[in-house]
Amino acid sequence: MDVDGVLTDGTFFWGADGSEFKRFCFSDVTALGLARRAGLPVALISGESSESGMSLVQRYADKLRVDHVYKGCHDKATALREFAAATGRPLEVTCYIGDDVIDLPAMSIAGLSVAPSDAHPAVLAAAAHVTQAGGGHGVVREVVDLILGASTAAR
Repeated sequence: MDVDGVLTDGTFFWGADGSEFKRFCFSDVTALGLARRAGLPVALISGESSESGMSLVQRYADKLRVDHVYKGCHDKATALREFAAATGRPLEVTCYIGDDVIDLPAMSIAGLSVAPSDAHPAVLAAAAHVTQAGGGHGVVREVVDLILGASTAAR
């Protein structure tokens, strides 16, 4: 999944000392734990990179034990292919969540493409599923519940 606009609402704050702050939704934190316990591999694929020190994306990934992190990524389809290969899962059973036009190539190759309700209009049009939640407000929880519910129903 993308980070800004999916796990966050896309807003960031700069402190007087240049430090950067973002708001993450705790229900998404819970969802990532549920996904991990269910054996679903997770990747963060972000266009953001940090020139100085550890990025917020990496700190988030480390805290939540997300092993697959692609930072400074502007070719998200390639990153999604690498993630699928690394986890041994075909793209047909891979979900990608994105909110802006940079996410469209990855969404086009994923088995399930998802957009937050407040995504760019082109992304909303391309998504197979649009969440009720907006970015940073439980999008990932909604998708994980959807996927886990579907896998439970299939048993």
